[in-house]
Amino acid sequence: MAYFKDHQYITKLSTYDVVCGRGSGPNERVGNINFRGLVATRKAEYLALHPRDRRNKNRIAREIVDTVRSRGGRFLKRADAEFLEGEPEPYELADE
Repeated sequence: MAYFKDHQYITKLSTYDVVCGRGSGPNERVGNINFRGLVATRKAEYLALHPRDRRNKNRIAREIVDTVRSRGGRFLKRADAEFLEGEPEPYELADE
């Protein structure tokens, strides 16, 4: 972890971390691949619910997030911070 201007940044990602974003960068991360697999296992259950059944749809989404977190994963986004060239790319928590 790194600190810059009194803000905490994550510079080392674990294999369970899910990086928010689009494109090949986030899509190729092991944590994102595992997350998509977890979502796929719950997809049929989710789609079988009535479209207005928000309570159960939210429950399924929450259970997926809880599973990622129970494995030590975090939901991260790229930080809008300027770091020195050659430094690891900074991330910050996406859900806080």
